[in-house]
Amino acid sequence: MKETIETPPAFGLKEDWNSIQRTLEEIIPVYDKTNRYISLGTDLRIRKAGIALLREVMGTDDFLLLDLGCGTGKMTDLFGAATRTTDRVLLVDPILGMMRIARSRTKAQGLLAVYENLPFRTGSIDAAMAGFSIRDARDLKRALSQLDDVLRPGGRFLIVDLSKPDSKVKSVFISAYWRLIAPVLAFAAAGRQGLKFAALSTTYRRLPKHSQLVELFQMCGFSVEKSESFMIGGASVIVIRKNV
Repeated sequence: MKETIETPPAFGLKEDWNSIQRTLEEIIPVYDKTNRYISLGTDLRIRKAGIALLREVMGTDDFLLLDLGCGTGKMTDLFGAATRTTDRVLLVDPILGMMRIARSRTKAQGLLAVYENLPFRTGSIDAAMAGFSIRDARDLKRALSQLDDVLRPGGRFLIVDLSKPDSKVKSVFISAYWRLIAPVLAFAAAGRQGLKFAALSTTYRRLPKHSQLVELFQMCGFSVEKSESFMIGGASVIVIRKNV
């Protein structure tokens, strides 16, 4: 009897990618302020914790770093504040309006690209980071496979993002927060424009559970090196390492 091999579920925004990108373009003027509100002021703390972990595992600040889905450049800005330079950071984002703000804020170089098609030579990048943006990938498996290609052996990828715990109780509570409470906070922060943040709940709904995410990392050639959980499992900092 032939053994049945279970096909893993596909994760990513898929057909919703274009509409989410349009929403992100529309909320650029209120993006940073509203993020402060809907994260209850914890987003900066979580970003800083992630950058500290990345610097710890790299053991030096002299490495070539991609800021993937850089948005308005907050991760690179914080990295530069910690290391006193952004000379070896390259901003990557598909949205021109975000890129303009990020480059102005950080003085780093940048290019327009998506996770699934990174225009770099194989093994040419030391590390990458994604601050609250990996869930915006159209195809998460393809994005990770592309990153596996451009990172050098032993290269690291820092993910700072919302997370979906395996606990059903926690997952239901967190999902309800992003569907029902976060839009109210977004409205308080930015009025009518803030209401558009409700569309971003789709990005959370499409996220894999934590155990599924770890399986996906392994399938794409990575191992989890460091991991920290925040907001009862609703956000996490994960450093994965490309297998040699």
